Amino acid sequence: MQVAQRAQVGAWPSARSGIGRVNQRAVTASANRRDVLLGSGLILGTSWAAGPGLASPSSIYDFSALQYEQEVPLSKYKGQNVNYPGLRTLYNTYHDDGFNVIAFPCNQFGGQAPGTSEEERQWAFRKFGFEFDVFDKLEVNGPGAHPLYQFLRQQQPASAPGQARQVPGAGGPGAIEWNYVKFLVNREGQAVARYKPGFDPLEFEADVRLALAGKPPLNPECLMHPGRKGCKVERLLQQA
Repeated sequence: MQVAQRAQVGAWPSARSGIGRVNQRAVTASANRRDVLLGSGLILGTSWAAGPGLASPSSIYDFSALQYEQEVPLSKYKGQNVNYPGLRTLYNTYHDDGFNVIAFPCNQFGGQAPGTSEEERQWAFRKFGFEFDVFDKLEVNGPGAHPLYQFLRQQQPASAPGQARQVPGAGGPGAIEWNYVKFLVNREGQAVARYKPGFDPLEFEADVRLALAGKPPLNPECLMHPGRKGCKVERLLQQA
């Protein structure tokens, strides 16, 4: 799941969702692994195909993605700020200001999303206790990476906080390291920040507030050292 008018936070490669017809033993094992990861993670995925005479995408609003097997343009989120427990708190606090959460399940990380798109969607709704936009499954790395994720990875090739690390065998610049990498996307559809899988969404609440106000996010060092000069969000929000 991307912020003073209406902004929008990006999403993350989400873990699995439903049980349905999938193998129960595999579901139980991967569910145990999955629950450890749910403290954070945004996903964004869509489809965009360049053809003769078509310009390169300039924002996430130039993409569309499958939801319930129907193409849904991400332009429906234009003017919002799109970004689970921490994400739900952010959603409840800032939704009226334009913050939203959108998610795209991905099965490329330990086989944690083996169910159908609908099974993954229903699992997410049950787990987090509210319904938000969960799109159909897609790939985020490798030759089959969705064009939207190619775009997001190009704009934000490294996750904060800390140093970027190589993703073994993933290929391509900015490869997603695991489920629940989170992208923060502003109202203009630009990915302005990317956060690591285990990073609690509440830890980047300041960036959400800044994005909703039409301002850039904090310096990534502020995520680890919020007391430093220049990391005070209230002061930055008061600046013209």
